[in-house]
Amino acid sequence: MSESKTLIKQKQSDIFGATISGICAIHCTLTPLLFAAKPLLQTTVDAHEHASDFWHALDYVFLILSLLAVWYSSVHTNHKTIKWGLWLAWLIFSLGIISEQLHLENGIWLMYLGSIGLIVTHIKNYRFCKKCKSGI
Repeated sequence: MSESKTLIKQKQSDIFGATISGICAIHCTLTPLLFAAKPLLQTTVDAHEHASDFWHALDYVFLILSLLAVWYSSVHTNHKTIKWGLWLAWLIFSLGIISEQLHLENGIWLMYLGSIGLIVTHIKNYRFCKKCKSGI
């Protein structure tokens, strides 16, 4: 694969990773609000009880998508700190999801921390890759 195609895919994986992490953070923020509103929407929720399972399944969709973005970005970056930062943020994020599923304390905060860490690290990697190719 040519160097320019690798750079384009690298940038795409960082944009994808930051976007997925941002959507995940929104999902994590909305989840408590939706469950708090459940009594107000009881007739609708009773008719669609499977919606709750779908909402929780999104956690695993985000986990898999973020794993793919982290893997691709870390394979194609030369910046060791960013590489380790991506994997550390993903590990914190995955521990948060597991903690939430096991109803352990602070799981939601680990998910937020990991998600924000993924966003920041993907953006830093995107900027780092732009500087490398522009010669700065």
